[in-house]
Amino acid sequence: MQIKKWACIVFLIAGTLHSLATFYWSYGGELGLATVGEWTFKLKQQYGNRILIGLFFLGLFKLAATWLPAILYKKEVKALRLISYAGAVILIVHGGGNTIVGWLKFLNIIPRKNTLSEIGQAFIWDPLFLIWGCSLLLFLLSTRVRRNNI
Repeated sequence: MQIKKWACIVFLIAGTLHSLATFYWSYGGELGLATVGEWTFKLKQQYGNRILIGLFFLGLFKLAATWLPAILYKKEVKALRLISYAGAVILIVHGGGNTIVGWLKFLNIIPRKNTLSEIGQAFIWDPLFLIWGCSLLLFLLSTRVRRNNI
């Protein structure tokens, strides 16, 4: 399988999974929410439906950020490519940094609180951000239009 196709499939799956979880939580679901952090329950309690509406729009943003770069598979859109590169870098830095911090907690190099959010940080949400970002970057690099400047 081509790198371009493989990378596209991986970033679409990773980003869609993130989006679906956000949509689920925006409709009031709580399964897995503790892996994000206890603060999420406090926000939900404090702001009620406003936080759910915000989560819904965050889910839409994540879904658009996931699927719009797939346009580059067939058509070159310079603005979309630049925005996608920025998004890939942000996902890699955020996801990678937090994943490393999460692993350092599990290795007891950084103090732990033994919360479910540490599992989410080290093994679920932040690694998924990292996978999404790395596969998006690989896809972008594999779909570059190469020009011969003579």
